[in-house]
Amino acid sequence: MTTNILLVVGQIVALIIIGAVLKRVQILKTEHAALLNSIVINLTLPAQVFMAVRSIQQENWRDLLMVPLVAYLVIAACGTLAFFCTRWLKLERRTAGAFIITSMLGSTASLGYPLVIGLFGEKSEGYASAAFYSEVGTLIPILTVAVIIASRYGEGERFSWRNLLAVLKFGPFVAFLIGLLFLNEGIPAFVVGTLKLLGQATLPLVMLSLGITISWGDFFGRHVRGILTMNAIKLLLAPLLTLLLAGLFGFSGQIRSATILMSALPSLILCLSYSNQYHLDIEFASNALFASFFFGAITLPIIAALMPR
Repeated sequence: MTTNILLVVGQIVALIIIGAVLKRVQILKTEHAALLNSIVINLTLPAQVFMAVRSIQQENWRDLLMVPLVAYLVIAACGTLAFFCTRWLKLERRTAGAFIITSMLGSTASLGYPLVIGLFGEKSEGYASAAFYSEVGTLIPILTVAVIIASRYGEGERFSWRNLLAVLKFGPFVAFLIGLLFLNEGIPAFVVGTLKLLGQATLPLVMLSLGITISWGDFFGRHVRGILTMNAIKLLLAPLLTLLLAGLFGFSGQIRSATILMSALPSLILCLSYSNQYHLDIEFASNALFASFFFGAITLPIIAALMPR
């Protein structure tokens, strides 16, 4: 498993570097990231989510339904600790908001799915649990709690309860519901093949977008302690809590392993969009996100090696 993670992480890093090189030679520009992200959110990621849901096996419903609860508890714990850390670090308000949301949320869809597929395959309990962790356990906090925090700490748009309707209109979540609706229905091979091809494009597009977005000039910027603390919470504390909760809830096999891996992923790339939209500290968010992927390349293989089989 460790070797497989190293291979997947190495490919991810390579894609990020390719994105940076394409930006350097002006084939891609920073403003192209919005188009790439739009394609992912509205086309390739929904296709990937739909196929993930199709891998669900009915005899595992009990554990699968408990997976989002683990995600909620871990996100809440990390967010609470991050809040107190902003006081300890004496971060200014805009930086504190970016610190909290990057500490809480991981790239469960854009990175989690390809990682789990590489480890367990598309027709596996691990893939199904990844779908529940991402589309129920993480997506709802992303579109609600994260927006509330960004709005409260930022100087841009204000949160409206109408924002909650975004959950029902979000492409990956809609695909998740459709997948459940057609769980036991036969789908033509042509449609399945097309959806698989679309889903496979998610990871390259997301990593290329990250490569052309991240600021490469200063690795840590002004906030060395803040970035290191944020990554300790996201990359070390979160999977440790998940390990404890997985044992408490009786998870086993691929469901336990996939749930731990999903909690150990680098920070959510969407945090950059939130930081820009709500006028948080975009420099901190950018540098923290890049550092999260850098450190994640080290921590993920270690966590995989220590995970219970």
